Amino acid sequence: MIEPTATDRFSPRTYRRASNASYVVGIVALVAGLALGQPLLGVVAYVAGFALGVAIPSATSRPVYDERDEQLAARASELVLTGIGFGGFVVFVSLFVRSILGQFTWSSELLAVFWAWSAVWLLWGGTYTYVRLRA
Repeated sequence: MIEPTATDRFSPRTYRRASNASYVVGIVALVAGLALGQPLLGVVAYVAGFALGVAIPSATSRPVYDERDEQLAARASELVLTGIGFGGFVVFVSLFVRSILGQFTWSSELLAVFWAWSAVWLLWGGTYTYVRLRA
């Protein structure tokens, strides 16, 4: 019989929860640091939470994520990207139409959001094309 190592005394689910919790703590710390006027402290806590979240799954020799987790992550990603894609499309087309009709003036911040949104979709399309050609 193989004896579990000291780091295998918890279930993979526990490692997964701890990893995800460290991401949440890091994000909350970043937002709190920004809200309290301590952005450097918030960024440091965010990076620490992220690094801990990445490191926790390697603390066990057993797999922490399985095929079901990968399917759930893929479905969640699909829903988020679909929402951002179609939502952005509706919003930006509406704003362009209103701008053409003289009912709206673009701010530099909103144009930056539009260009960032566009860049995300160009990056996604390029990555998809690369992956598809390599498959």
